[in-house]
Amino acid sequence: MYYQLAAIPLISAFIGYLTNVVAIKLLFWPQKPINCVFFELFGLLPKRQAEIAVKVGELVEEQLLSPDDLIDKINTPETQEIITEKLCEIVRDRLYTVLPRILPQKLVQLIGDNLEKILYQEAPGLIEQLIESGQDHINNEIKIKTMVEDKINSLDLDELEKLVRGVSSTELKFIEILGGVLGFIIGLVQIAILLLFPL
Repeated sequence: MYYQLAAIPLISAFIGYLTNVVAIKLLFWPQKPINCVFFELFGLLPKRQAEIAVKVGELVEEQLLSPDDLIDKINTPETQEIITEKLCEIVRDRLYTVLPRILPQKLVQLIGDNLEKILYQEAPGLIEQLIESGQDHINNEIKIKTMVEDKINSLDLDELEKLVRGVSSTELKFIEILGGVLGFIIGLVQIAILLLFPL
């Protein structure tokens, strides 16, 4: 009698754990539909990959990262300074290859210094104007939503499963264990009912 009572919560815990393991497995498997007479068995992720891709793409573009956000991150004084420095370096190198070698080195140095001075004064404003003038084109041409959607749709189902499991493995394991714990508690409740209301 006592062994039977003790077995109830253990069996309930096992069933609860196993049920959650199967439920999580059904998120990813089967990757192709299996006809089971009365219903079709198809993993949630494989079945809804295209819909998930659309929703994630919309979420990223509308709430997380729009083309305007990208432009705001690029169009900063720090970025302008980096671009200006690189531009000065390129112009100076190009100057030494373009100017005839018969010119005195001092003159070449003077031309380079003056060009660099002009670039440092004018480049940040020009860079900002270029970025702002290209903003409409970027907004029309760069569709983050479509890029994310295409990337998710191009993922192999095994890669997609690995990605989801990699992000949420701790939570998925917790759900499996929670099924066992809840099953055990339900088993204890069943014992209490049996003891309080014996047959």
